[in-house]
Amino acid sequence: MNPVTVPRRSFVRLSRLVTLAAVLATSVCPAQDKRQATNADVGKEKDEIKHLISLYAKAANEADPTLASRVWCDSSEDSLINPVGRWSGVEAIFAFYKHAMGDTYSSRTLKITDTSVRVYTDAAWAEFAWDFEATRRKDGSAVSLHGMETQIYRNNHDSWCLVHVHYSALPAEGRQGQNE
Repeated sequence: MNPVTVPRRSFVRLSRLVTLAAVLATSVCPAQDKRQATNADVGKEKDEIKHLISLYAKAANEADPTLASRVWCDSSEDSLINPVGRWSGVEAIFAFYKHAMGDTYSSRTLKITDTSVRVYTDAAWAEFAWDFEATRRKDGSAVSLHGMETQIYRNNHDSWCLVHVHYSALPAEGRQGQNE
């Protein structure tokens, strides 16, 4: 897949559009079931999604598609978008884990901060900042990237799973404020 170069502001706008689409989809579409979520239920569901995010980071750190399979929905609808490309379907995403994480880097650490989770009846999304430190396998050089990510989850038979990721690396000069 050929990478597409898109200016940073376009990524920010696209990320905001993805978030808006998730909000509209969850607020306009009829829920699959009519359960009433209490504050305790929402808190429990947010905790479950935060746990999935920690497994997501661990799977990246260990370049482990098997661990990642505990997070993703395991569907042809699963998708991942980042600055270098787009992957659709869980097999393509797991190949990305293996190549981009395992084959490219001999070590890697993904740290996630500033996590925000919003939960609706059958859909949720998370936003967070991330820092990625790694060592390139081919020459031992260090890599240090910082970025933002949006993840879309769906409730699948009373448990949450990840169906979409969109992340963008920030420019080398550092993080920008949230109100650009």
